[in-house]
Amino acid sequence: MGLRDLFRGNSKRETEKTNDNASIENNQSGNDGNQAEQVQDSNATASSPSVVTSVLTAKQNLTEIAQQYNIRRETLQDLLFDHQKEIQTSIDELNKEIAASQQLVEDNGQQVTNIQDKMEKASAEASAPFVQQQTELNARIKENQDQVGNLISQVKELNAELTGLNSKQQQLVQAETDISAKFKSEKDPATIVSLADQYRDDIKNNQTEREENEATIRAVDQKQTALKDQLQATRDKLTADQKELSEVNSKLEEVQAKVASDDEETSKQLDAMTQKLTDSQAQLTQLQGNLNQKNAELSDANADIKKWMGVLVPVKGLVLDSDSEIILDMDNLTEAQYEQMKLVVKVMMRRGIERVGLYTSQFKLNLTSQIAAWTNELQVRGGIVSVYNPLYSLQHQGQPGAKYQLPDDAVNDEWNADHTERTLTLDNGWTLKVHYYPSSENIENVDSYKNGRLAESSMMSTEGQLTSNRFYNDDGTKNRDEYYSQSGLGILNIHYENDKLSQVELLNAVGMQVQAFDTIAVFTEWWVKNNFNESGFLVGAIENEQYRQLLNAMHGKSIALVNGSAVDNDAFKSWAAALPQQQYLVDNYETEMKLIRQVNQPLNISLLDPHNLPVTLGIPFAGAE
Repeated sequence: MGLRDLFRGNSKRETEKTNDNASIENNQSGNDGNQAEQVQDSNATASSPSVVTSVLTAKQNLTEIAQQYNIRRETLQDLLFDHQKEIQTSIDELNKEIAASQQLVEDNGQQVTNIQDKMEKASAEASAPFVQQQTELNARIKENQDQVGNLISQVKELNAELTGLNSKQQQLVQAETDISAKFKSEKDPATIVSLADQYRDDIKNNQTEREENEATIRAVDQKQTALKDQLQATRDKLTADQKELSEVNSKLEEVQAKVASDDEETSKQLDAMTQKLTDSQAQLTQLQGNLNQKNAELSDANADIKKWMGVLVPVKGLVLDSDSEIILDMDNLTEAQYEQMKLVVKVMMRRGIERVGLYTSQFKLNLTSQIAAWTNELQVRGGIVSVYNPLYSLQHQGQPGAKYQLPDDAVNDEWNADHTERTLTLDNGWTLKVHYYPSSENIENVDSYKNGRLAESSMMSTEGQLTSNRFYNDDGTKNRDEYYSQSGLGILNIHYENDKLSQVELLNAVGMQVQAFDTIAVFTEWWVKNNFNESGFLVGAIENEQYRQLLNAMHGKSIALVNGSAVDNDAFKSWAAALPQQQYLVDNYETEMKLIRQVNQPLNISLLDPHNLPVTLGIPFAGAE
């Protein structure tokens, strides 16, 4: 930023000063200041012309440098932001391409999925009977395998039991053999009898136990034989089921092979679509890589802008043609805002702007004196302004007509003691109270009384034309107001009910209603929308709500006047966002910088006080070459 504050125009004087189509606001203000300073320096150093020449030359040199700085800074700003815009445009295009590529990837992926689902469905439908058989056979095989395992375990248990029983049987036989051997070795009968008595129970018990053990062996053997038969039968079932499963598997493979053969075209489509998916994914990856590169370039460009410009948005001075009109919103101005309006006129007229307009929504007669006072205090060159006011504009239609004339048949005509009121009594019983403008022969107003009751009040312009009539009801309440143009035609009627405004009636040239409104405010808004100069620039204080509402109604061009307190207001961002254009006049450099950061978008801005020369002027180290 620094010294920048451009203000362009097409005036001949500006062109001659700068030799191009741009004038530099702070430089011009500086030149005006220089002229005053030159006079002061000349008076102070009249005896030292060399000192005067040196100071003036130094000031002129610094002015030229400021001019060159502003011009070259804007040139660099244009280049930097053009480069940023170029990169951003590429990024926007890449984002569109990436979105399209991403969609293509999704579409291709969906098609691949659909083809796969179709093939899987066909395969599943053809394989379903065999899969069902597989499931049933696998379940039976598992059941038989479990049963075989269980039977083998039982057989092993019975084998172990038989082994034990056979061993016991051998022991019993051996015991009997041992006893028999003892009898065989004895010859003595007595000894034999004694042995028989001794082993009788053992022999008997042995015999019984052998018989019982024999029976148990036969029973276990029979049970084992039955289990072996059951085991063999189960194994036969298992083998049969496994063989059948093998056959089913073979048939399933044949069916799947046939499905694959029948879907050869679909398989080709799948391969082709898979390749498309791969290609689109590769393209997406490439585009995302390009986007990353552009984002890096944009980051570098933004860093360069911040380093060289100090702000992240393009900022230029206000650009107005010399034949542009500035229209000042004069409503609800504070004293400080009114003083700033004076500066606005001063600055604009120095830039070659000749056309100045004044807007006020005031609905009252004879604004002429107020307009004249504003024009004088604002020091408008030539004292000529355009007036934008609904009633004023309507009343100044056409050519001025004849002056209002009092009746010439008064039966009595007299003045009051201080000669401020003239009373005319007519032969019809009416009485007229006449008042004149100070130091003028033109009538200001006439109050007409009938039978002692006020029936009508008439107002005249300073030029003497009738501007309005107010009519009263018998009870003294207002009935209606009639307003007239300077040519004498009715333009507007205001009707009252119970002494309160009920309707505003707009008339055409023959006195017919063309539009009706509920309030004066609604009429004013309608007039602004339909009669405002949309080519002019409406200048007003941004913190004034009425100014912001006026901009919304007129849909024209704006130049918002901003001071430090306005830009510090919490609502400033919303005010600025609602403006039709981002064009500002600010009181000083500090406000300018705050505004730029608050708005944070491209804007045009100029200073009422353009003085902001820094103590030192520097450039970034990096890239300074």
